[in-house]
Amino acid sequence: MPELPEVETIRLSLAPHLVGHRVVEVEARRIRLREGIEPETWRERFEGVRILALERRGKYLLAHAEGAVALFHLGMSGRMVLRRPEEPRDPHTHLVLRMDHGLEVRFIDPRRFGVAVVLRPEALEGHPGLGRLGAEPLSDGMHDVLRQAASRSRAPIRSVLLDQTVLAGLGNIYANEALARAGISPLRRARAISARRIGVLAGAVRQVLEEALEAGGTTLRDGGFVNASGDAGYFSVRLLVYGREGEPCLACGAPIRRRVLTGRSVFYCPKCQR
Repeated sequence: MPELPEVETIRLSLAPHLVGHRVVEVEARRIRLREGIEPETWRERFEGVRILALERRGKYLLAHAEGAVALFHLGMSGRMVLRRPEEPRDPHTHLVLRMDHGLEVRFIDPRRFGVAVVLRPEALEGHPGLGRLGAEPLSDGMHDVLRQAASRSRAPIRSVLLDQTVLAGLGNIYANEALARAGISPLRRARAISARRIGVLAGAVRQVLEEALEAGGTTLRDGGFVNASGDAGYFSVRLLVYGREGEPCLACGAPIRRRVLTGRSVFYCPKCQR
């Protein structure tokens, strides 16, 4: 699933081609996603409008236009790419925005867990996905939010990090990596971790996200993630634990372990992380 660094990387690669430009044509397929695409609504509200801003909130992208806001979530396998009209369309291309400069923005979602809806600006605040989001992990107040959430939770700390009502946009890859950098076991109960160590973890979350942004996100071996121009992210070469089951820990040499927690893989070093 694309996480904060991947969504922000897509935003940065799309913004020069969207902001200040007009949508001259909308092609949309009525298809059931997490929130289904309604072609008539897309054409009525987004065709002919100028896009004024493109922002990210958690794992959502918001394209603010004249009288409308397009809300995107990439789900498990979604992509947003820039293509010339004559280029073949990938399978599962559900939405195409043709821009005034001639390029197309294509929303592709093979597994259909994504979101591509267009709303009136006044309806944005009441959207259920946005309304539940917690603090941005790169915000100044993130440390206090994480400390308070951990102090009252009996869940494993990895589960607290993935709770989008606590930190919006943090996902499994970077939660595993932050915990490895902080030397904290992902299985450790959150409220049993001292405030000092939570502070170290908060710093590790910020550091790993900033480094991933600099690297353009993480493209794993399946090649699933690319930015809007089709470029892969290179943070995968810096991964300490994620996807490295059985490989030696880069610090102590012990084999990296993998467990399944709430349906997702947890990777950690049993010696370095306590």
